[in-house]
Amino acid sequence: MNLSLRDKISALYLCADILDYPDTNYLKNVKKFENLIDIKFDFQKVNFDDICAEHIRVFSINSTKLKCVPYASWWLDGKMSGKNLSNIIDFYTKCGYSFDADLIKKPADNISSMISFVALLAEDKKFKEIKEFAKFLAWTTDFANSLDMATDIEIYKYAINLASKIIRNLKEEV
Repeated sequence: MNLSLRDKISALYLCADILDYPDTNYLKNVKKFENLIDIKFDFQKVNFDDICAEHIRVFSINSTKLKCVPYASWWLDGKMSGKNLSNIIDFYTKCGYSFDADLIKKPADNISSMISFVALLAEDKKFKEIKEFAKFLAWTTDFANSLDMATDIEIYKYAINLASKIIRNLKEEV
């Protein structure tokens, strides 16, 4: 991967934003993402409300049925809020970060939170910690495959695949 560390960090934050619930910057982030990976997504026929509805359908309402649950504990423990949620929170603390679920408005094992955390670690050049934390992201290939089957919005799969590729690359920095 020929991205600078700064570009990898920016790309991770962008991937985290794309996998998070859409906000008013979502379509602007999609454009940045398109430029990053040199692919154009067909969002011309889709309005912002449709994107929000699809996100809710895929990642909330039908997430279990579609196997698109965006939480590590569901994949690693077979249930929400499993032991790995606690392990992830402990890992954040061990690395000197605190996770305020009330402020963030999602669990610590949400894929968006986890990708953002890797970006934070990369900013601090904590590559050993990235390598260790990656065990909590072992499920992302299955998640990407499920996303591919669950929705026509391809950007989700591209975002998780790019984030996974960058994380694998950062693990090699040790």
